[in-house]
Amino acid sequence: MIRNIIFDWSGTLVDDLPAVWHTSNALLELAGRPRMSLEQFRDEFELPFTKFYDRHTSHISLPQLEAWFHAEFPKHQHSVVELPHARSLLEACRSRGIRTLLLSSIHPVQYAEQSRRLGIGALLDHAYVGVRDKMARIHELIRDHALDPGGTVFVGDMQHDIETARHGGMRSIAVLTGYNKRPQLEAASPDLLVEDLRALHERLEAADFRSL
Repeated sequence: MIRNIIFDWSGTLVDDLPAVWHTSNALLELAGRPRMSLEQFRDEFELPFTKFYDRHTSHISLPQLEAWFHAEFPKHQHSVVELPHARSLLEACRSRGIRTLLLSSIHPVQYAEQSRRLGIGALLDHAYVGVRDKMARIHELIRDHALDPGGTVFVGDMQHDIETARHGGMRSIAVLTGYNKRPQLEAASPDLLVEDLRALHERLEAADFRSL
């Protein structure tokens, strides 16, 4: 029986890819590096995000990169939208008494704005944000909420989410609505790969939320 679902935020519940891509290109330009096409960015971006910047802007300090990011991102934040079927899935979880948690690298200030504006943050029971390395925090989350990994699934759009689920001893569900493409996600071997949250919701309903 699925009793807990851990969600990623970016690319899973909301679409912030255009905003992050434009912001990252601004950082690359400030660092004297070439801009990337959206497809190139999706091919190369990864979590923890420090790995991406270590490859492309290793001559710039992380505090400087973060300062640039937080100065630039608000210019694009208006483009962040709720992904289709996110709300209905979260509402279904709530109606069934399934606990929902968030584990995301999104900055707390950005999360607060997006959550308030879009209104879906209120449907999550607990939120862990500003997490650079999810694998380093997953066991803390399990302890904090006395989660049974066997009754918990992790839903995300990136290889790091799948790896984090495996590290926590839980099943992983990958969605094709975010940053990583199908070959990248397939290479990480998720327990389930779906096109979007509608497909996931339908599958869970068909199984009465008992299994994948």
